[in-house]
Amino acid sequence: MTDYYPAYLNITGRRVVVIGGGEVADRKTAQLLASGADVTLVSPNATPELERLASEGRVRWIRRAYATGDLAGAWLAVAATDDPAVQRSIHAEAEREKTLLNVVDVVELCGFIAPSIVQRGPVTIAVSTGGASPALARKVRELIDGTQNPPHYDHDTFCRCIEWADAADTLADVRAELKAAGRVATPDAWQDAMDEQLLGLVRAGKRGEAKQRLRAALLTGGET
Repeated sequence: MTDYYPAYLNITGRRVVVIGGGEVADRKTAQLLASGADVTLVSPNATPELERLASEGRVRWIRRAYATGDLAGAWLAVAATDDPAVQRSIHAEAEREKTLLNVVDVVELCGFIAPSIVQRGPVTIAVSTGGASPALARKVRELIDGTQNPPHYDHDTFCRCIEWADAADTLADVRAELKAAGRVATPDAWQDAMDEQLLGLVRAGKRGEAKQRLRAALLTGGET
């Protein structure tokens, strides 16, 4: 099995080609647009949502089947088609064009695979099994998220890490304050300061108290 290199891509303004117009292409296009991509859709037909996006000028729609040359200048591409011959043709062109390619559910033709994600504010947690089991990736994602756990699960006994996403702005503000003052807390000091009491203050809406507690803990916990 391939050992994938995990990365988050900055695709703002980059040309991305989505081949296919069904529900999978619909979902992938929405994710790409949310990340700022310049999306071109290649498909003879499309879902109502994709048609709406095209009519609003948010995606460029080439209303025909894929043809060699469609990936010219593309930085990234998604093949959401279940035709093996077309998949292979798209893969061959992506290799020639040095275009990052995801062929949905065909791992051996992928230059990258899309993880299952949990997102809250600026925090994104990505879960991948390297293509071995998308079902397992979804299960782990749902356990992290907590909102979709079955009734018999006690969420407190599972991963609560996504709750720390609520503290992202508080942590970022204090980090910026310290940086402006020319002070840098050690990594261990940050980890020690991020305790349940801090999270409790943030989640209770007491952001000022949370920042005060965080600053005090960092400045007594060591600096680099």
